[in-house]
Amino acid sequence: MVAWFLPIAVVMAVTETLLIVLGTRTGFPNLLVWVPAVAGPAMAAAAFLHAAKATEGTLHTFWRRVGVAMSVVFVAAVSQTVDVATVSSDGMPPIGSRTLLLYVIGTILAIAALLRLPGGGRSWRQLTTAVLDVAVVAVTAGIAASQYVGWFMDRFGVSTSAWWLNIAMMAIAVAGVVVVVKIMAARESPVPRSALWCLAPIGLAGPLSTVLMTLLKQWPHLNGSAAVLPFVGLCGAAAAHFGLRKPPQQRRRHLAIYRRSTAVPLVATGLTSVLVAAVFLRTGHLSTVQVAGTALLLLLVVARQAMALSENSTLLDSVAHHAMHDELTGLYSRRYFTAAVAAVTEPHTVVLIDLKDFRSINDGLGPEVGDALLIAFGQRLESLAAESATEGATESAAKSAAKSAAADAVVARLGGDEFGVLLPGHPEFVIGDGSIEAAGHEVVVDLSIGIADGTDDLFRRAELALREATISPGQQQVRYDASLERRLTQRATIAADLRRALTAGEFHLLYQPIVELPDGRMTGVESLIRWTRPDGTIVSPADFIPVAEDTGLIVELGAWIIDEVCAQAAAWRRRHGPDALRSIAVNVSARQLLDHGLVDVVASALARHGVPAAQLTVEITETAVFGGGRALATVTALSQLGVSIALDDFGTGHSSLGLLRTCPVDIIKVDKSFVDGLNGTPQQEAIAIALTGIAETMGLRTVAEGVETIEQAQRLFELGYRFVQGFHFARPLPPAGIDAMLEQAHRLAA
Repeated sequence: MVAWFLPIAVVMAVTETLLIVLGTRTGFPNLLVWVPAVAGPAMAAAAFLHAAKATEGTLHTFWRRVGVAMSVVFVAAVSQTVDVATVSSDGMPPIGSRTLLLYVIGTILAIAALLRLPGGGRSWRQLTTAVLDVAVVAVTAGIAASQYVGWFMDRFGVSTSAWWLNIAMMAIAVAGVVVVVKIMAARESPVPRSALWCLAPIGLAGPLSTVLMTLLKQWPHLNGSAAVLPFVGLCGAAAAHFGLRKPPQQRRRHLAIYRRSTAVPLVATGLTSVLVAAVFLRTGHLSTVQVAGTALLLLLVVARQAMALSENSTLLDSVAHHAMHDELTGLYSRRYFTAAVAAVTEPHTVVLIDLKDFRSINDGLGPEVGDALLIAFGQRLESLAAESATEGATESAAKSAAKSAAADAVVARLGGDEFGVLLPGHPEFVIGDGSIEAAGHEVVVDLSIGIADGTDDLFRRAELALREATISPGQQQVRYDASLERRLTQRATIAADLRRALTAGEFHLLYQPIVELPDGRMTGVESLIRWTRPDGTIVSPADFIPVAEDTGLIVELGAWIIDEVCAQAAAWRRRHGPDALRSIAVNVSARQLLDHGLVDVVASALARHGVPAAQLTVEITETAVFGGGRALATVTALSQLGVSIALDDFGTGHSSLGLLRTCPVDIIKVDKSFVDGLNGTPQQEAIAIALTGIAETMGLRTVAEGVETIEQAQRLFELGYRFVQGFHFARPLPPAGIDAMLEQAHRLAA
């Protein structure tokens, strides 16, 4: 409904303008110009009261107060219309004391509403600047008011009615000044700034109406007050319109932050200069008030500009601090750390540390816990790096400290979940355990650590070492050596060739049988990807899979593997019957589980090749779903699709037993490291024995990996294992090899 108030107010203002122009050319009833004049404040009052109904809290109170104030102005406009109809003009405009009193009351109510509007907290510097701005505006308004009062008395004399009119017009002008002052003084306000600026021109209505009274004096049917009142309504309706442009909830959450600039003193000085120059050229002299006010204004402007310079200096210091420090942890940032490393010329050590799989912690426990973890780890890092780690000092002092004392260290958060430590000399660096208390949670994190020693190019070398530690399984700490450069070049070459190889068909799949004990009958296979270049060289999966993960190509490569596996499963079903193989397993990486399209890829491949979902097994690692979040949701969706879920390398990752309750697991694949301990001491066999018991209790199937001897197979059968895979039974084979085994099994069965 508020949308209608503004167009109506615009129509009233345009109508009034046309009537004034027409009235200078022809006569008409003197009450005609008062129709849009009365309608203008009525529209504004209605818009304010509607805004009060549409808002809550502070906004509701503000719009209700200004609505009441504008309603009084509307009543005053009606009263003035009555005055025009009943009071004869004697040089003064036909306006009675009742009307003037109503205008003054409405103005006072509006001023009170503005003054009671919250402005937000501020520092002493901001408060001083606001006070100076207010003083500049007040002095400028005072100089203008002195000139206006002199002009008014020349035109209307010093009668009682003239003074009443002067007081009313000055009160309205003060209201406009209060709006401007409120905008400048408020650091924060629930009312949008655009709405307040729409209210500011209303303050000009009083003085402007008296000017128009003298200009329109020769046309008795026209009136200066009637000429400005529709524009009062227009400004009010526009203020309500802009005040409700955003939803009330969003406006309550995000208060408008006002920033002052040097425009206030410059505009005030410019306007005063024009006014004083015009007065002097017209009269040949200036009043005491004008001279003293101009001098005071110049002093205030100088003080305001000095405060602005001081505030800017403080701001620059703050910006410099934030540029060199991490906002979350308060440690030095990457920019400072790289500068500190470059400044040290004697032998020193750079240590870069990465929290492995930090995203899963953020997803599983929430960003608040993730932030708390980074803060806690940064604090631990400072205490472990050195007892007197350099912190909170100036850049030059920090560099000097890093150079001079072997006990000092520069600890920086380099971005994301990476930290850096600069240690003079070559001390031993002990990280400590990975268990950290963060936001009420005890979080266990794995670390990747890259170390570089010497004098030259250490930051880049430490980054290479960290990258190697991150992508190499089982390695926590890597120290830079020349071989890293060669491996980096090799990985870059692999990355460049990956997409070409996928397009050129250089990848193929092998299948390792999964057999049932004790007779060794093949019940399923696990697919394994291989890459053979055109020149016959074979690229190890250990080399290209991490690169595919880093580049994101693992998603496209994984989709090809799933489609190829389903196509091969369909071929074996046609050749050997639907029950020849119980399952065909495909490995899915952590990066694939974060892909929103993975479930659709699997479902489409199964449907396209006519393979039952129950025949496909998706193998995942514990680490991939440890943090929950998107990865766990994807696994759950795959399980609901009917696909079997196998937990690969079980027992080597995080929170294994907890995952059996939260993750929809069907199969546990026992890691080779536990199989290697069989036929040893009871302690070495304990985990393998415990796992089969847990699986049996929870109704899960177990598959033992890495079986290489007949003794291991026999012991696994004694412990209750029925499904195994390993080189003792078969190495990974091409599809033709699996065909041969299935045909042989069929002949033996016959």
